[in-house]
Amino acid sequence: MTNILNDCKYCLGTSIITGHNIAMNFEGLAPIIINLPYGRYDKEDFEWAVDKTLDSWAGNRGDYSEMERAMLRYVLAYPTVYVVYSRKINPYSSKNEYTVYVGETNDIRHRTAQHLELDSKNREDWKAVADAVSQNDEAYKQYVISHPKFNKSLTLDVENRLMHYMSSTDSVKKLNNRRTNAQGDYYTSDQFDHIFSQIWLKLHKDDPDLFPAEEIIRDSALFKASPFHKLSDSQLEAEEAILTQLAGLLTNNRRKNSVEQSNAHPKLIFVQGAAGTGKTVLLSHLFYRIATEIGIQERTYSGDEDYSASPEAENGQLASYILVNHKEQVHVYNQIATKLGLQKKSSEVVMLPSQFINRFSVRNERGRGIPDQPRGMADIVLIDEAHLLMTQGNQGYSGKNQLYDILRRARVVIAVFDPNQIMQSSQQWDPVVLRKLQLDEESINKPHKTGTLGDFRSIVLSGGDQSSAISVDVTHIHLEKQFRIAANESMIRWIDRFASGLGIDPLPTDPGEYTADGAIKRAPYDVKVFDSPIELFEAIRKKAQSESDGWNSNGLSRLLATYDWKYSAKSVNMADPQGFWNVELHRDSSGVWRMGSGDVFGRSGIDSHVFCKPWNYQLADPADPKTKGIDKDLAWAEKPYTINEIGSIFTIQGFDLNYAGVIIGPSVTYRRGRIVFDKSASRNYLATNKRKDLGDFAEENLKHELNVLLKRGVHGLYLFAVDEELQQRLKECCTK
Repeated sequence: MTNILNDCKYCLGTSIITGHNIAMNFEGLAPIIINLPYGRYDKEDFEWAVDKTLDSWAGNRGDYSEMERAMLRYVLAYPTVYVVYSRKINPYSSKNEYTVYVGETNDIRHRTAQHLELDSKNREDWKAVADAVSQNDEAYKQYVISHPKFNKSLTLDVENRLMHYMSSTDSVKKLNNRRTNAQGDYYTSDQFDHIFSQIWLKLHKDDPDLFPAEEIIRDSALFKASPFHKLSDSQLEAEEAILTQLAGLLTNNRRKNSVEQSNAHPKLIFVQGAAGTGKTVLLSHLFYRIATEIGIQERTYSGDEDYSASPEAENGQLASYILVNHKEQVHVYNQIATKLGLQKKSSEVVMLPSQFINRFSVRNERGRGIPDQPRGMADIVLIDEAHLLMTQGNQGYSGKNQLYDILRRARVVIAVFDPNQIMQSSQQWDPVVLRKLQLDEESINKPHKTGTLGDFRSIVLSGGDQSSAISVDVTHIHLEKQFRIAANESMIRWIDRFASGLGIDPLPTDPGEYTADGAIKRAPYDVKVFDSPIELFEAIRKKAQSESDGWNSNGLSRLLATYDWKYSAKSVNMADPQGFWNVELHRDSSGVWRMGSGDVFGRSGIDSHVFCKPWNYQLADPADPKTKGIDKDLAWAEKPYTINEIGSIFTIQGFDLNYAGVIIGPSVTYRRGRIVFDKSASRNYLATNKRKDLGDFAEENLKHELNVLLKRGVHGLYLFAVDEELQQRLKECCTK
């Protein structure tokens, strides 16, 4: 044994330790992580880093056996994951900011030399690293991570989740990699979550700025929209079907001359599924694969430059974009795309639909794009939350239908669309057109094979004027499995039925899920009905203050409400001492909760008889009192002080909460065994106003508003209803 240990002492790449020579208990070994300057990668440099790690272990654990010393050196010769990083201090915020590269290898010394000596000759990112370390060995450093259980599949999974976490870390400003690597089932896959949490905890202890606590990561909007989620089988099938179709379509387009290309029908692929079925995750993952496998344009254009009419960038890459008509979500996508190097600055490949239409339009004398006059063509356009697209003009959009205008400027459009999340009259469609697009209720409710792309059908789509009608080839792909709500099927059906306004049944039992040894794998989904908005708020506040639990995070919780209380972004509330527009309720002498603050109108706060909390975007950030409203880096729910605000559909649509509290205002009632929507009780003018061309969508919009609010909670849904009969029915059905 001593000879073997001595042989191994200076041997990193050719260790001869084998199974029967050392009988060790791998289960008890923690991840092994070393840190060293990236400009030093000789064997002696790694030995120094190993000895430094051993010294720190010995200091924490007492004697460090020779056998473990040998094993530490042994595993470094086998699969490892590495994190290369540089740090600088932002001169304005004084915070650390990082540039990071994550990778995996079977030979860390060889891979380090390859990056610095070979990759630096043909990749700009590695040239910058090589140039920096040639001047200063410590300009970049690297963590090398090993574990006795590592195999190729496990290291790829660790690499992918490190990318996922670090793409969600605010301090990481640039993150380099070329792939997504989430693996399927393999030996030790059942231990992956535990091993990764061990790794992350060690890294967090060493550098909490670069590796924040897991609960902070998992609660971020960046995490939830990251392209590094592991896709389900149906999502993978859908993605592969779309990529195969894209490759064929774009190959055919390249073979055509410019006249044939201009006459070709645009292709429209709808990705469909209810709220929480993983549509955004699929779209984000798909866009990253398009960028890294098919390619997106390298040359981009600023808002006051002219745009190329060529369908391809000068280097032959494709012109691809991702759009969403939601400012907070656009900001999230912009952060991810910039961090991953898909664009050099915001709004180059990620933008609002109106920005895209403006970019690919002839300009008027004021420099504004004319929707009726397309100029240039994009190859691929992905649209998240396409149900938020405008179907009539407004102050920021002078066209008549944004999807129509996008199709006139793109060869292929992939649009995530859920008609049950349309909540504004200006986003409603002519029912005839919905049937033509097979987005009507009858078409949606037909049985569909998930993850499979149907055949293209040619339809004619108009922007309001038949003379400008275009032919579009349309197909659909469907997702059905619920990913957001961590509940069993019967609980999900109960929420679906309530959220769609069909009825309120007795609450089913959700026992949760457990491992073979009895450990909790998924806690039962938590539905509670509270006797007052005060009790509801306190329960949500307590959830928000509780620590998240690593990979099964339970921390981020907020209180939401139907839009039944007045709000104005353009004026202050003269009746409130602070000028806030509030969600206000008071308990009358009979003990019933009523709208308004009663005799103490304008009193901000809560006591036993009055509930008064401001709508979202009104409180100032205590850390920076000058900052109020939309934070430039964080979504509304991520800011700690917003626990004292009430979220609306405009704040929360497209985002997840771990626990969602919902105050259901008087626009939702219960009469004679039915859920009834009362548009006269709503303050949401965008939902209740009539359209001159299409009529009244108020009831449909209010139903969709309830649907969105009730499906935000991953682990639980807490409720209070203002309508007495609705509150009574909920109590009857949910009290066990």
